[in-house]
Amino acid sequence: MSPDDAAEVEEANARFYRAFESLEISQMEQVWARGENVRCIHPGWCLLSGWGAVRQSWEAIFKDSREMRFSIGDVDVHAEGDLAWVTCTEHLETHGYDGVSHGAVEATNVFERHEGRWYVVHHHGSPLVRSPESGSEQLQ
Repeated sequence: MSPDDAAEVEEANARFYRAFESLEISQMEQVWARGENVRCIHPGWCLLSGWGAVRQSWEAIFKDSREMRFSIGDVDVHAEGDLAWVTCTEHLETHGYDGVSHGAVEATNVFERHEGRWYVVHHHGSPLVRSPESGSEQLQ
């Protein structure tokens, strides 16, 4: 992996989280690839296949949220050719209509390069309920 590829993929990952925080479907549309190969698994959700289903999921999430703020840690980037993946920990603060919640999610984001730009083709988030190092309960 070239240093340029790593930097570009890390920036694509950051764009994804900025789009997420924007709560605007138009912003999310700009970071995702189109097509039936697109996949998404939100924490607690089943597998969504194809851009149409994935887009609908973002609309539902954005509709029920007033504000989201991410702090992304443990970012690890890999790229081979036109395929790249990022693993990271999402520390999330969500302001919904029923109050504020905090959580942590282990995420994998997969990107494909199309015409020189990296687009998300797969997002998988798993809630982190225990710290592997400490065994502590619910992370905040």
